[in-house]
Amino acid sequence: MGVSYFITITSQNHSGVLTAITTALGELGGDMHHASQSIVHGLFTMTIAAKFPDHRSIQVIQEHLLQVGRNYKMAVLIRELHEDEADIISTDSTYYLTVNGQDAPGVVRVVSGMLAQMLITIESLSARPESVNTFSMVMRLAIPQSADLQELVDELDMFSTLNSLNVNLLTEEDYFRTELPADVTLHNVLKG
Repeated sequence: MGVSYFITITSQNHSGVLTAITTALGELGGDMHHASQSIVHGLFTMTIAAKFPDHRSIQVIQEHLLQVGRNYKMAVLIRELHEDEADIISTDSTYYLTVNGQDAPGVVRVVSGMLAQMLITIESLSARPESVNTFSMVMRLAIPQSADLQELVDELDMFSTLNSLNVNLLTEEDYFRTELPADVTLHNVLKG
């Protein structure tokens, strides 16, 4: 059967840290179901949902991860995932919300508040400075079938106009089509 855990890891960012983590999970009999990894202010950060054999305790998992991550100054937090927190296959539509422009306090708060009022789930968020006073943000959204997309677009348009921001709501297909030029291939990436 197994037991599922939610694991949060931070460490120094060095090549090999991801390999150390995934090797340790494999040695413990862990099976990753979900993972998200990024670098934030030079720190490696990762969240993982993984299933382990029933006999594998939080303490054993944490001690093993800390041992293999000792050279990376790793910190590990673990909590058990209960059955009611298990993944539910969503029938919501996936959209991407991009925001670019002048940085100001409260942008994430206001946008996330708009989305919450419409019962839209933010599945992931990435935000970073583009220059001293500008930023860019991407949110992956799960929009329920019941949401009024026109109302959302109108609210986002008003917000972007009032705050001199460039805000776009894109379908998943359109988002990935706009991120890379059509002629980019693995061959081109490898050849430079």
